[in-house]
Amino acid sequence: MKRIRRAYRYHLKLQRFLFRGKNNSTWLLLSLVLLLLLPIPVYLMPHLRVLIFQIVLSFVVFAGIQLISNSIRHFLIGFVIGIAAIIFIWLGVATGQLPLVKFSRAFFTSTFLTFLGYRLFSIIWNSPRITLNIIAAAVSGYFLIGLFGGQLCQFINLLVPESYNLENGSDLYQLTYFSFTTLTSLGFGDVLPLTPPAQSMALLIGITGQLYLTILVAMLVGKYLIQESQK
Repeated sequence: MKRIRRAYRYHLKLQRFLFRGKNNSTWLLLSLVLLLLLPIPVYLMPHLRVLIFQIVLSFVVFAGIQLISNSIRHFLIGFVIGIAAIIFIWLGVATGQLPLVKFSRAFFTSTFLTFLGYRLFSIIWNSPRITLNIIAAAVSGYFLIGLFGGQLCQFINLLVPESYNLENGSDLYQLTYFSFTTLTSLGFGDVLPLTPPAQSMALLIGITGQLYLTILVAMLVGKYLIQESQK
């Protein structure tokens, strides 16, 4: 237990040095924005598409670990799940995308994103004031839904092969792209759900995005009105 506490103290020092304090959502938001901008470097360097996606996804997990670590218990849970997710993210490159590696990556990444989403909601809910950090946490939560949806689509595609009309290449990258276009109601139609489970997941992602925006805006407006009334 003493070693765990010592490791946690070292982590807090590193957190303050790299991220300027605890519960800093800015770096998580930055990593998610980089994920959204991936099509630019992927277009310029298509032969490095998988590697670029793995690097940015690992950065998202790493930024999420520091956000989760508000207590020793949360630190241990987030660190173990996050490191496992990063390991399987890079095993996907080394092993040529074996089905077992894909499934393990989707499982650990989805579990980590679920725990990270819970922490973001706790930060927003428990904050008495609306700050830039809270706004960054709220936007990050919306982006996490798209990333989480990509992992769920990966699950479906593994359990029911050819559930999506994917091109040759990184299926996780294409499924994450599909999840974000569905979440934002763009729906370009270049990636399509072909089976009933995939179609149901598309509906779930779209509805979840609308509900998140509705509930979040109501929560932030309520906090802002309370904040202004106390001045």
